[in-house]
Amino acid sequence: MLSRLRLRSVTRAAFPLALLALLAACSSDDGPPPGCPKTDFVSDLDQMTAFADDAVGDLTDVRFDARLGGLSAVCNFERDGLVMDIAFQVVATRGPANRANRADVTYFLAIADETGSVIAKETFSNTLPFKGNLRRVAVTDEFAPRIPYTADKLTLNRYRVLIGFQLTPEQLRYNRGQRR
Repeated sequence: MLSRLRLRSVTRAAFPLALLALLAACSSDDGPPPGCPKTDFVSDLDQMTAFADDAVGDLTDVRFDARLGGLSAVCNFERDGLVMDIAFQVVATRGPANRANRADVTYFLAIADETGSVIAKETFSNTLPFKGNLRRVAVTDEFAPRIPYTADKLTLNRYRVLIGFQLTPEQLRYNRGQRR
């Protein structure tokens, strides 16, 4: 159970998807609604361990550990495109080397088309403060990306929305080593 839950209802409605404009070829067909893209956390990028002085590996040097969870995604079909309501939690646990009383994290939202190619990606930074003696904090973040319809809007269910932490190569190696 979390010691304290901090909600942050920041709708990032301005989530730019300029690359998706290339896909926009709105159809005047009023046929069945398109399917919703699958939204998921990226394996190996859904957790992050930050070490003091980037000394990856020694548990006494852990500043914080953060995890993504509580994902929800709802599709809203509009006349000229799909607007998704996406929310998820970032939960951070303070480590023994945390002197700043905060966890600074960077995560991304990316959209991959039906071939698996990433066609849009944006990173976001967040600070989770450890106030007082709190050892664990959580933040809920909300996003509303807009995806213009493709020429065949029924293919949108083959798209994917990918969410993960923006990790260094060392952090990624550490995550993969922990999962073995």
